[in-house]
Amino acid sequence: SSLPHVTVSREEASPALQAAAARDPAVVSATDYFQGLGAVVAQSRVFPLTLLGVGADSGQGLFTAQMGAALTELQANPNGIVVGEPLARALGADIGDPMTLIAAEVDDNAVRPVVLSFVLVGTFNLGAEPDYNLAVINLQRFAAEQWGVMGELGYRLQLRDPLQAEAVISRLSSAFPDITFTSWQSQYGELFRAVQLEKSMMFVLLFLVVAIAAFNIIAGQSMLVNDKRRSIAILLTMGCNQQTIRRVFLLQGAMISVVGTALGVALGVWAAHYINEILSFTEQISGMHLLDGSLFVEVPILVMYGDLVFIALVSLGLCALASWVPAAKASAIDPVTALH
Repeated sequence: SSLPHVTVSREEASPALQAAAARDPAVVSATDYFQGLGAVVAQSRVFPLTLLGVGADSGQGLFTAQMGAALTELQANPNGIVVGEPLARALGADIGDPMTLIAAEVDDNAVRPVVLSFVLVGTFNLGAEPDYNLAVINLQRFAAEQWGVMGELGYRLQLRDPLQAEAVISRLSSAFPDITFTSWQSQYGELFRAVQLEKSMMFVLLFLVVAIAAFNIIAGQSMLVNDKRRSIAILLTMGCNQQTIRRVFLLQGAMISVVGTALGVALGVWAAHYINEILSFTEQISGMHLLDGSLFVEVPILVMYGDLVFIALVSLGLCALASWVPAAKASAIDPVTALH
């Protein structure tokens, strides 16, 4: 929740809109905010930053659990600044140390740097990218006009459920049709489209893996039919009909499919629940942690049983179709040819 869930420009944020937003049950907080770009220089290195200005009433919805007392210190100190713990380590800064930032000021089609001095009053640790490039500052430091030339000054809504952003915008737009609302989903739409594409590609890869397993069933059952040609021919000469032969091989293929799918789902769910323990065991053996270089300390786990049921049904369907080919081949054996 370090990002605004719903935003509107300061010029459009009328008192009526603010009152309507505050009454919406999905809204946790509705406050002014500033967002701009800056940089901090330390040890001959330049660290680009996103500057996020918050007011005295921005406690709720602003990763409060991660900031803790730092947010209170920031609200009490107009010259305070809060940065990510990894960034503070890279800067070699401790609580109470001065920090100098460079921001861009745009006025009358001219861009000029402006030097801002702050005091580090706290740090946060989200375990994500903002730990390295986000600095939270106090809106009381400057007047609205000064903030306006250094970045975007607007009105932000923090929601109980970020996924309800479009629903909240729909409700507010019906009451204020002339106001333009922006959700975090529209701002970061490319990211979520990439995630959706990745999910689709994973489904295609999984489908191909199941299809390969189905081809193995065809190969195994076909070899069994070739080995049992004489036995099948004897059964046919003794009065067994073709439907019975077909059902025997279909039943055998179905048993292989059910057992294989059940074992695969069970092992997959078990591995998902114990994936972090498996990674720790792998690290002890190899000395290499597979999550090094990522934003995660451990793998987040969410087992979606609806998806598991769908995948299991698709797997069973493919395996049933694969069993039909050798079963049909077995029922079509000519007893005379097979026995001679």
